[in-house]
Amino acid sequence: MLELINRCMAKYIFVTGGVVSGIGKGITAASIGLFLKSAGMTVDVIKFDPYLNIDPGTMSPFEHGEVYVLNDGSETDLDLGHYERFLDVELSSLSSVNAGKIYNAILERERAGDYLGKTVQLIPNVTNHIKDCFAKDMDKDVRIIEIGGSTGDMEGEIFLESFRQFRRQHDGEVFHVHLGYVPFLACSGEYKTKPMQVSIRELLRVGLQPDMIVMRSESTEERPLQKSQIEKIALFSNLKTHQVISLPDQNSIYGVPMYLRQTDLQLNLEEFIGKKLNVEFPDFYTNFSKEREPLYKIALVTKYTQLSDSYLSVIEAMKAAAVAEGVEVDVELVDSDRDDLDQALSKMDGLIVPGGFGKRGMEGKIKAIKYARENKLPFLGICLGLQMAVIEFARNVCGVDAYSREMFDENEMVDESKKLLIDFIPGQQYIKRKGGTMRLGEYACELEKDSIAASLYEAKSILERHRHRLEVQNQYVEILAQKGLKVTGKFEYKNESNQSDYLVEIMELSPKDHPYFVATQAHPEFKSRPNRPHPLFVGLMKASIQTKKSPAT
Repeated sequence: MLELINRCMAKYIFVTGGVVSGIGKGITAASIGLFLKSAGMTVDVIKFDPYLNIDPGTMSPFEHGEVYVLNDGSETDLDLGHYERFLDVELSSLSSVNAGKIYNAILERERAGDYLGKTVQLIPNVTNHIKDCFAKDMDKDVRIIEIGGSTGDMEGEIFLESFRQFRRQHDGEVFHVHLGYVPFLACSGEYKTKPMQVSIRELLRVGLQPDMIVMRSESTEERPLQKSQIEKIALFSNLKTHQVISLPDQNSIYGVPMYLRQTDLQLNLEEFIGKKLNVEFPDFYTNFSKEREPLYKIALVTKYTQLSDSYLSVIEAMKAAAVAEGVEVDVELVDSDRDDLDQALSKMDGLIVPGGFGKRGMEGKIKAIKYARENKLPFLGICLGLQMAVIEFARNVCGVDAYSREMFDENEMVDESKKLLIDFIPGQQYIKRKGGTMRLGEYACELEKDSIAASLYEAKSILERHRHRLEVQNQYVEILAQKGLKVTGKFEYKNESNQSDYLVEIMELSPKDHPYFVATQAHPEFKSRPNRPHPLFVGLMKASIQTKKSPAT
């Protein structure tokens, strides 16, 4: 009878973190979701962030990592990418909540008079709103809720209080996983559990008792966490030893669910769910753990080389393509401003120029694309990468003094002799607000028959996600086409005059002229999945393999 009740009752799994940020809450949450989905349960995920921005769209990738875009146009945290890739789902704006959105919604209601003259306060108004977000549109067996930041952060207090109240109201429906980091001190040659004890004590102080602890560390076979250290954390957590799990660093994020499979995670989840879980992972996770060779090097020419999370989805998409082809890939971030750019690219098997904003580094990206075109290095341009490919080709092949609008400051006068091949999408030039105003989300693209893109997608029409406000100007398309750079993908629409018009979506050189020179205005990396690598990345990987086997003469 109890098992039947548990099956009918929606379950919530909360994931919090302590000691430091960036310890893998998103990967752990996604791995737990994968466990449950692979056991036949329906799962969704929500990320709560404590920052006051409405979304991360206006935040620097160097500070916050990449901005991940959903089908509905929501600009979200990169952890949403982990959720979509691990669970093979497509999420919506409901899965991305932050303090900025919460306070904005509450203040809008206050201005509208919805609170009937009452004082608006953190408790109960803010906590009630957060609790509503926890359970909103819940129609799955399990909802996983990750709370960003670290326990003890001032800005995260209200989320923990909301969680405490929610758990009290949903007795038996909530499971709490807490991650903490156990550092190794080289000077004394030992792991220190004290920081994690303090993190747990902070949770207990606010009335939260975790159901499971995940101890993150750089533990290795030669230098493992001791059982006594695990038992000490269990003691301070009021938990049994099997409820404390060690999770050392893995060679790949896709190794995390495979590693957790060997721990007591499944036992803990079965106790919470109330039934035996028959977990069968997708083949990808087995394939990813296999040794693959040879190694191929793909250059990612960027201006944010210090933080790979700025291009996380591109890197993961390339890795998935390599696994599908049975090879290993090393995606190397190459500074677009480096003086020896050509020399660096000469050691590569392929090139990606990803999306980005701001004029710094653009000339270097143009130089890199020129190298790839002239030296037959397989090339994939993404968003800004397409725009820079157009500029490079116009300058060096068509003889046009070409530029992008973004190569100039807002208050800088553009010389009329300089041709703006990349300029505003119709209507975007009048928009002054920066946040959430670009061309965002999923749009259709019609593919030209017999194009590289059509053969890779195996379709005539596709849907891809976008994040841009500049676009190739159609009056220059014919000039480019005459020299060989052709539009093979278009977004077709009716303009203000009700005439048929289009935006450039995909451009490419003929395979007769180049082994692989494809650029897209979209962000295909957001549609790539570990078990379904994106066609454009697979195309780049195949071309890199073939070119290395049969180098151009």
